Amino acid sequence: MKKKKTNTLLIISVILFTCNIISSQSNNFGAITYGKAINISGKQRMLSQKMSKAYLLLAKGISDAAIKKELNSSKFIFEKQLQILTKNASSSSVKLSIKKVEQLWSVFKEVITSTPNPQNCLRIMKMNTSLLKACNDVVVSIENNFSYNNQFFQNKNKELVNTINVSGKQRMLSQRLCLYYTASTMFTEESDEYRKVLTSVYTEFDTVIGNLLISSYNSTEIEEELGSIMGLWEKFQTNPKGLFNGEFQLQEIFSTTNQLTKSFNKITGLYESISND
Repeated sequence: MKKKKTNTLLIISVILFTCNIISSQSNNFGAITYGKAINISGKQRMLSQKMSKAYLLLAKGISDAAIKKELNSSKFIFEKQLQILTKNASSSSVKLSIKKVEQLWSVFKEVITSTPNPQNCLRIMKMNTSLLKACNDVVVSIENNFSYNNQFFQNKNKELVNTINVSGKQRMLSQRLCLYYTASTMFTEESDEYRKVLTSVYTEFDTVIGNLLISSYNSTEIEEELGSIMGLWEKFQTNPKGLFNGEFQLQEIFSTTNQLTKSFNKITGLYESISND
């Protein structure tokens, strides 16, 4: 009887040990966690828009050292993070999505490293969305890979990984808003097209703020940061037509969207830290 009890405990211990190993492996994307992988890949979306915006502003004649720094640092970070994702990717679907980004990036990089001029700005406007979509496909591939690896464990981490993705996307939308606001003031012939994108970005950003405000993962620190975001966003909420019609000063749009990006970067990092617990 005692031996049978000992064998039962041994079997349970082995099962629990095996489950812990599988759980640990399923939560890792190579040498990093899936939470970090979603955060990093999501940041690539934002950087694609940030570089595009900075290039347009420089071409518009706004000779600001901070904008030049933004363009150069964003390019460096984008390439470094692409290397990290490539190094840690294991599934064929993720590798294929990263390969697509690499192909588009090689062409995009040539343009943003050239002397800013209106013609290349139009090229940027035609190219940026393709790069953005490719970067988003990487995020989706990583998120799907996480869900597949976690089929055995129906836990809250899947929902949390999605929250990291959604929060991280707000960084991109902040930069995309500034990009298309700038473009609509630069190119009158394409302004209607750019304003449609601007309106869509505004609507999505505004909707997601409301959704994140009621997230069950919110800590006091996250809620306080969301409160700061609402304070910044209020000027656009109370005057959306002014935003769509180009009534705000470009410097104000640049400053506000950068602050929004910074705040959502902090929030996304806080959500990521929960996934590591």
